[in-house]
Amino acid sequence: MDKLEILIHQFSKLRRAPGSVWTLVTRKQAPHKPILLLAVLDLVARGVITSSFIDVRGDLVELNELFTNYWRRVVPICQTSSIAFPFSRLHNEPFWELVPVNSQQIERPTLNSISTVNQLRQVAIGGRLSDDLFEVIMLEQNRSTLRQALLQSCFSEEAQAELADQAAIHAESYSYNQELVLKAHQLVVRETLATESYRPISRNQGFRRAVVSTYDHRCALCGIRIVTSEGHTAVDAAHIVPWSQTHNDDIRNGMALCKLCHWAFDEGMLGVSDSYAVVTSRQIAQNPNVPGSLQTLSGRGILTPSDQALWPAQEYLQWHRRENRIS
Repeated sequence: MDKLEILIHQFSKLRRAPGSVWTLVTRKQAPHKPILLLAVLDLVARGVITSSFIDVRGDLVELNELFTNYWRRVVPICQTSSIAFPFSRLHNEPFWELVPVNSQQIERPTLNSISTVNQLRQVAIGGRLSDDLFEVIMLEQNRSTLRQALLQSCFSEEAQAELADQAAIHAESYSYNQELVLKAHQLVVRETLATESYRPISRNQGFRRAVVSTYDHRCALCGIRIVTSEGHTAVDAAHIVPWSQTHNDDIRNGMALCKLCHWAFDEGMLGVSDSYAVVTSRQIAQNPNVPGSLQTLSGRGILTPSDQALWPAQEYLQWHRRENRIS
């Protein structure tokens, strides 16, 4: 057999724990490993994974989001998982090995106890794909073949369709993200072109990725930045002029905002001046239910992207202040 045929066999014969909690949807076995591998294939397609080594000490936001999106399509909402669980257990497969901290051997009891990213980082610096696997998945056709092997061997026909649809959403959202990044360095546009060719969920994910990464997961107004070890971030991608009014996903019509600042901005309690400073509305002082911390932001310069070409466009900020009567 050639390399691809061997890997198809290995992907189709993943060692997955059986259990009564798992239904026919996942062929009565744990779905963690195949779902993580689907996310890894997506990251290779996006050019995020460019070597056989996957570092777990850095930013895992994108890997976690892809994994979670797949997971939610086929696993009941009451069941959750950390990416650390399959990341560590894949060490038992012939095409994947954990790279231990300080070259220390990872004992099986330790391996089997890992359930969080923090625990994973205590024993490993990352995972390494076999040379054969890395070589094979560099080709799109091979990735497609291995994806099909995972779907057909690990999931029911209905679940296969759900996961294939999610893979298409991931591809669409990434394509839309790339289009937004390209257009953001052109003249300010009032309407992003060709939005009708993308599904709303793909467009939303693409816009979110573009804005949140542009602001490095930091709230533009209060400055908070929280990215958990599991890859969860505290900020949303907020439109300045609502999508519903303009269908405008220009990155310069967006800011990364934490949940509180996002709500306050949308409610017209906070705005941004021509000099890129936070301005507050009168209703903050008049409303006893509004957190006092919002008042302390008044006059504070916002945190802008490192690339000045991606700063919020003045015309969008002015519209927001006029609409909400913020002086």
